Amino acid sequence: MTIREQALTGLKWTAGGKLAGQIITWGITLIVIRLLTPEDYGLLAMATVFVAFMLLLAEAGLAPALVQKQELDEASLRQVFAIIILVNLILLAILNLLAPAIAGFFGDERLIPILHVLSLQFLITTAATIPEVLLYRELKFKNLSLIQLTASIAGSVLTLAMAFAGYGVWALVFGNLFGAIWKAVVLNALAPFHLLPKFSLRGMRNFLSFGGNITLSRLLWFFLTQIDVIIVGKLLGKEMLGFYSVAMHLASLPVQRVSVIVSEVAFPVFSKIQNDREQFRSFVLKAIRVLSLIAFPVLWGISSIANEIVLLFLGQKWQSAVLPLQLLTLMMPFRMIANFLPSAINALSRPDIGVKNAFLASIVMPIAFLIGSQWGIVGVALAWVTVYPVVLAINIHRMLRAMELQLRDLFHAITPAVSSATGMYLAVWMMGLLLGEDINQWAKLLIMIATGVMAYGGLTLFFNRQGYQEVMNLVWQK
Repeated sequence: MTIREQALTGLKWTAGGKLAGQIITWGITLIVIRLLTPEDYGLLAMATVFVAFMLLLAEAGLAPALVQKQELDEASLRQVFAIIILVNLILLAILNLLAPAIAGFFGDERLIPILHVLSLQFLITTAATIPEVLLYRELKFKNLSLIQLTASIAGSVLTLAMAFAGYGVWALVFGNLFGAIWKAVVLNALAPFHLLPKFSLRGMRNFLSFGGNITLSRLLWFFLTQIDVIIVGKLLGKEMLGFYSVAMHLASLPVQRVSVIVSEVAFPVFSKIQNDREQFRSFVLKAIRVLSLIAFPVLWGISSIANEIVLLFLGQKWQSAVLPLQLLTLMMPFRMIANFLPSAINALSRPDIGVKNAFLASIVMPIAFLIGSQWGIVGVALAWVTVYPVVLAINIHRMLRAMELQLRDLFHAITPAVSSATGMYLAVWMMGLLLGEDINQWAKLLIMIATGVMAYGGLTLFFNRQGYQEVMNLVWQK
């Protein structure tokens, strides 16, 4: 198979696996949200801030370094394996020691046992990293997608069962942990790695430099995406954090899932063609056009029916999450595109650009969140919508320049999708006004969705025929 055929096949398998997983896990998640309370989600969000931050250090950025490397020998794999073991054991000890201090920071002792249990993820990472790298290097996207699908389902089913049994926040904790265990076991079954670790840093300079930049960039971006949670939790309380975290979860879930799909395929593929710059740039622009055609209607569509989604699926008690959800989903398509570009930059061995981008955002956005918090969670959401796009424009320009592309290339790539999605939003909004509140709310939601689909479909055929044709070519692998 050619690189293009491998990329398209990988996208199909990865997207198919993620879609199937989302259909199942989204349905389960909606049930779980109704069973649990905002406080349960607030507790998990507080714990996850620190656990997920430390998990970014777990592979020390060495997994993408292994994938990006053109030639890889057995000695390097053993050395990286040894580093990963040491790093994860250290992180396991640190998190358990810090658990009382973290609980004290948020003023809730229930966080201590939650953090102790979640720290087991560091042991799981030790077993899973190298087998996953081997599958990515071989472009085994089918296997990887099926592994992730089954892990998501397993974790979600356990979460649902424990939520029904009344375990509260522990349903979320053990569901996450069980999904990670499942993934590690299956990875080792499909790509077993039986070599012993080699505790030596000889010849590791390039790996550590690449991995160090990747890790620093990840840490800064994680700080950016979690500092709003810390600010809301500390200044506005657990209940407001529950509303905000659910709104952010619903708004960012499509972004996370699509970004993961694209990044999982794009990074190893871009690494293969890093020396063919013309083909490289062509792939980047085509990916932006396809992402735009999908991202803007989905996320702006969610914004246009946010009130109906929250009240019908989550219940009246989540009313305070409506406006933050409407605002956050307006910004998310641009974030999705920005999340894709680092895959290309890292494949060109320029992870330093990611560090510069993350550093800028990590300085500007916390200030914006602190100011916005004066108006509650709506003010924090407004900070994302008004300030973050300016940061993104600067960062995207820096990444495009490294690929010998310009902002106008990006503008031309996304304008057709933006125009069509804007028309769709207006059509859905007007339909909602015409229907009013007297109609059955389920019927109203279905009519608004149908209006959005027809409006976007018609406008796409008029304004964005090229993007439509590219998506069809992807589907039929032409």
